[in-house]
Amino acid sequence: MMIGGAFAIGQALALGVTIGPSKPAFEAPDHSKFVALPVVQRSDPKPVVALDAFESAWRDWMGIYDITSSSIAIGRDGDILRSRGAKRAPSTSFPMASLSKSITAHCLNTFLEDSPYDWNSTLGDMQPVLSKLNLTPGAAMLQKSLTEFATHTSGLPMRLVQGKTSLQNKHLDSQISMTRTALKVPENFNAESGYTYSNANYAILGSLVGAMSGGSYGEVCKTRIMDPANALNANVSGRMAKTAGYGGWLVSVEDYARYAMHWFAPDVPWVKDPYSFALDPDTGYGMGAWVSNHNDGYLFSHGGSWKHADHRRANLGSYMMVGPDGTAIVVSWDSKLPSEAYRDLFTAFSQHL
Repeated sequence: MMIGGAFAIGQALALGVTIGPSKPAFEAPDHSKFVALPVVQRSDPKPVVALDAFESAWRDWMGIYDITSSSIAIGRDGDILRSRGAKRAPSTSFPMASLSKSITAHCLNTFLEDSPYDWNSTLGDMQPVLSKLNLTPGAAMLQKSLTEFATHTSGLPMRLVQGKTSLQNKHLDSQISMTRTALKVPENFNAESGYTYSNANYAILGSLVGAMSGGSYGEVCKTRIMDPANALNANVSGRMAKTAGYGGWLVSVEDYARYAMHWFAPDVPWVKDPYSFALDPDTGYGMGAWVSNHNDGYLFSHGGSWKHADHRRANLGSYMMVGPDGTAIVVSWDSKLPSEAYRDLFTAFSQHL
């Protein structure tokens, strides 16, 4: 398939062509040894970004996993230093699946900063906001804090239960529907303990963005998050818009790299002191990203995928990493990959940061 064909697929997705029940999912590397680092230990930028090494690692990885359509963008300090495409243009927008989650976290944070609430606020505290959604959570969920949702420690299951009907095959259900199911159906309350990755957590955070802003999640977060980063073609549109805060963004690797460089820059408050925001110290997950200790600083990463059993529907994947010096690497592709493929990208890229 030529670049034009990839462009056609991206546009078809944006226009609402059915791509089937899906699950944005990512199994991360082991972060059990994560510890907070003093801000003074932030790494100085390396004088030269290892562009050839990153590109070579990406091409080798494609060969290992038999990927024929993929793109990569590498940048630092707001500039795209290199972008490449194999049968798809790095400037063409594709679904980023769970890479949408960090956009949601940063978008919500901009509203928290201008409100009486913070990441320690509970849904009980935020009932005036929830009333705008005409939503009263079950008593057990009123005790949950925003940090618990942002770190996947809210007790919600990976697959919600709607009465007696599993939502296992309804991953493209709307953000507000998933929010209501998570907060109203008792079978979902405290169904898990500790960390359990659940799209519902970020559906709830995305719904709160809409309630606090009084506007459309996609439009509000584009204005507050993507436009300041100069990621001007990023959008939430078509059928993917229904997944909004947990998987709805259509972004090119170049624009996502711009977003990552801006919001994960070394001088950003969240990057300097993750513990002041939403972060689980036991896993290193917070604000829609995994946080690792790396070369006397922090390394941020996350992956996403839309997977389908039906071979006629598109399988799509994505991955982002930002190093301690602010170097950002973003990759997207069109294959269904095992979890070790994501771990291999983590290993291949992190050694050059």
